Amino acid sequence: MAHALFNKEAKTTSPLPVPTGPAGQARENQLFNEVRDVRRNVEINIGKACNNRCVFCIDGLPKKEDRSYMSWEDMKGELDFWHASGSRSVGFLGGEPTTYPKIVEAVAYARDLGFTRIALATNATKLRLEHFTDKLLEAGLSRVTISMHGHTADLEERLTRVPGVYEKKVHAIKYLIAKRKEGFLADGVSVNIVVNGWNYRSIPQMMRFFYDEVGLDDIRMNFIRPEGYAEGDPELTPLYTKVVPYLMKALVLSEKHWTKNTFTFGGVPLCVLPPALRSNEYLLKKHLGEYRDLSTDCSVRQEGEGFGIEEVRDGRSRFNWQDRKRFDLKWAPEACRACSKVELCEGVWKGYVDIHGEAEFHPV
Repeated sequence: MAHALFNKEAKTTSPLPVPTGPAGQARENQLFNEVRDVRRNVEINIGKACNNRCVFCIDGLPKKEDRSYMSWEDMKGELDFWHASGSRSVGFLGGEPTTYPKIVEAVAYARDLGFTRIALATNATKLRLEHFTDKLLEAGLSRVTISMHGHTADLEERLTRVPGVYEKKVHAIKYLIAKRKEGFLADGVSVNIVVNGWNYRSIPQMMRFFYDEVGLDDIRMNFIRPEGYAEGDPELTPLYTKVVPYLMKALVLSEKHWTKNTFTFGGVPLCVLPPALRSNEYLLKKHLGEYRDLSTDCSVRQEGEGFGIEEVRDGRSRFNWQDRKRFDLKWAPEACRACSKVELCEGVWKGYVDIHGEAEFHPV
C-alpha cells in the first residue's frame, strides 16, 4: 500500500476529527500530564543544509533552494509572529541550525522578545568550537538536544557518513555539560537517538555510554521515520516487535539503575507495547514522549501549496506538530477505530506501513 505523502488531496485515516483554526492558535490535542512543560513551543526550520549525511535523513537530498537559509528579516518575522501568538519556547532546527549565519543573533532576538526557553536541535559538530558555543550561551540559549545515534565511533560514523564526527560530538556534549554546571542551559542538555535497524540492539549499551561515560542525564529515543533516504528500507526500519523488547529493557534500567535521569521514547504505537505498560499511567506519563512533549508548532520553508493541515503563507508552512503527525504523516490502521488509546496514540508512520503492513496492530 503506497501512501501519497505529498499529495494535497491525501485524506487522513485518523478516527479523530481534523482540527480547524489558523496557525498559531493554541491546540487542545494532548492528554493532561503534570510532568509536561506547559510552555507552548515553536520549531523554526532555518533551511535544510546540513554537515552530516545520516542514512535515515527524512530530507534525503534537498533541492538547492531548500538548502538555502531563511533571510534574517524572515527569521525576525517568524519570531515576532509566534511570540505574539503565545509561544514562550522556541527551537531552531534544520538541516543543521548551527550553520545558519545568523543563529547567534536569532537566539538573542528570541531572548529579547521574551522567549524563556530557547533550544537548538543539532548534531553538535560545530559546538565543539567552544568560542562559538559560548556566544550562543551568552545570547540566551537554554537547551540543546544533540542528534547522536551510536555509542561507538564505528556505529555513529556509519549512520552519519562523516568520518571523525564521533569525537567532535563527544567533545561538544562534555563541554555543554560543563557549561550547564556553571549555570547555563537551564532547560537542559539531552541526546536524541533515532532508533533504527542498525542500532536498536545496542540500546542498553547506548544508555550506559551517554549516562555513565559522557555524563548526560536526559535521553530521548525516537523510532525511525522511514522517509527520505530511509524510504522503503526494511534494513533501516525494523519491526516494532523486534525493537520493543530492547526499549522495555531500557525502561527497566531507567527505573532500577538510572533513577535520577530522564529516559523517554516516542514514535511507537501503544498496541505493540506490553499490556502492563499500557495500563500503567504513571510509567506512561514518565517515559512516553507523546505524553511528555511540549505542544509544538512548526515553521518550515514551503514554496508550493503544501498538503494536509499546513497553512502556507509568504513561503513558510506553519502547522502544529502533534496534528501534523496524526492527520498527515501517520497512518491509522483499521484496528485504531476500536481502540481505547486513540487520544494518546498518534498511529504509525505511513512509510512503516508501506514496508511492513498492518499485521502487528490491534485495538486495546
